[in-house]
Amino acid sequence: MTPASVLPDRRVTNSETPASGGRDAADAPVSEIAERFFRAIVTKVPLDRIEELHLFRPLRQGGVETGIAVIAARVIEPLAPLAEPGIETSSMVEATLHEAPTESSAVVPQESTSAPDYDEASPYASDTLHEIVEDAIVESVEYVAEEPLPVERHTVYTARYRLVQKGPDRGKWEASVVDEADAPLITVEMVVRGVQRRAGEASDTTRYSGAQLARALRLPFPP
Repeated sequence: MTPASVLPDRRVTNSETPASGGRDAADAPVSEIAERFFRAIVTKVPLDRIEELHLFRPLRQGGVETGIAVIAARVIEPLAPLAEPGIETSSMVEATLHEAPTESSAVVPQESTSAPDYDEASPYASDTLHEIVEDAIVESVEYVAEEPLPVERHTVYTARYRLVQKGPDRGKWEASVVDEADAPLITVEMVVRGVQRRAGEASDTTRYSGAQLARALRLPFPP
C-alpha cells in the first residue's frame, strides 16, 4: 500500500512546463503525429468528458515510433462508493478493473505480422501498460479506502499509437484506446508514475486539460 505521506498534494507535474510564469507546454502547438493521436482518442472518449490527458514522450526504435497516453474521463452516471464497510480490497479491485484490452478496442485496427520494435517488457507494450494500470488500481483503492471524504470516480483509459517511419511499411499507422477501469482520479497519477518508473528516459509527460486538448485540435469546448 502507498502511504498517504508519499502521495502528492497535486497531480503529476508537467516535466516540460517552464518555471512559474512561463508558458504551459500543453498550450503550445502540437505535432502532426500528436494531433492524429489526439483525434483517435476523442473518437472513443468524448472531449467534454476528458478531465486530463497525460501524453508521454514517444519511443523511437527500429524505424518505428510508439507513443502512449493515460486519460481520465468523467463518468456519466453516478457510481456507488468505492469503499464500503465489510468489503475487502481484493473484491473492490475486481469490481473496479474492466476486462483486459483486446484487439477489438482498436480505434484503427490493422493487421501486423512484423515483430515489435521494442522490448515487450516496455511500458509502451499494451500488456505491460495494462499491468501498470492493475498495480495502480490496487494502490489507489487501498489508499482511498482509508479516506474519510467522498471520492469522485473517473474512467481511466490508456491509449497507444504505432507509426512505421522507415522500411517497406513506412506510413503504417495503428492506434488503440482501451477503457481500463472506473477508479478515483488519483489512479491516473499512479499509472503515470508507474510508467515513469519503468520507462526512465522516456518518462517526460505533458498534461492536457480538456480545454487545452480542444485548443490543440482547434475544436470548440463547452464552458
